[in-house]
Amino acid sequence: MTGPRRAFTLIELLVVIAIIAILAAMLFPVFSQAREQARAISCLSNMRQLGTAVQLYVQDYDERMFFRTSGTNSNVTRTDARNSSNASKWWNLMMPYVKNNQLFQCPSDGTPTLSPDPNGKDVIPRSYIANTASEDLQLAQISDVVDTIVVTEKTDTIAGATNTSSWIGAFNGEMSNNPATNGVAARHHNGMNCSFLDGHARWTTLDTVLASRWLTGCQLMHEYPTSELCDVSVPGCTSTGPSNVCNSFIPYSGD
Repeated sequence: MTGPRRAFTLIELLVVIAIIAILAAMLFPVFSQAREQARAISCLSNMRQLGTAVQLYVQDYDERMFFRTSGTNSNVTRTDARNSSNASKWWNLMMPYVKNNQLFQCPSDGTPTLSPDPNGKDVIPRSYIANTASEDLQLAQISDVVDTIVVTEKTDTIAGATNTSSWIGAFNGEMSNNPATNGVAARHHNGMNCSFLDGHARWTTLDTVLASRWLTGCQLMHEYPTSELCDVSVPGCTSTGPSNVCNSFIPYSGD
């Protein structure tokens, strides 16, 4: 005959609970990192599809990049092709090639900017922002398409205010290490995903971008300046303050 079953003592039960809690504390960060890695991969996939969409767009429009739809500053060398229609905003220009509103939202961004569709309805959740350096240029004018960022990740706020910007530039502090003005989001392992003009996408860090005249777009701003998209070497440049990171790349050597 078997004797009566021995029940757990309170101390034994507490020890088991403590062990489970310790294991959970060890595993939860691992699960969290795995989820973030999955979101980062999904975001990178969005960027790759946007890169393909840009390639298709420029093929359809005489190999010319899309342009900003805001601002009235006069151009120095570029064609002034700007207008304020919702249909001409960069994400709406990409829509015929992607046909998916959700492609413009990073899975790690819980508060994307609701942006207008061509009819003006704020229904497109947008986590991304276009680099203004390549606006309205033809592909033949850009010698390094591999390092020319077209789209990257947008911060939700700048200096506590909601960031609804469509475009980002190195000339006005929006691309900097200053948290009061920086508009580039480092959502994924202290870095961000970017889509490039040759169609590929990759992860990089803000420090890497700021150290490169091509990744910032400063080389293009030097070669094809406007009164805003410029550095201090351009006569009449209105963006000469310390927030213009392109000023640090003078003189240019063309590398």
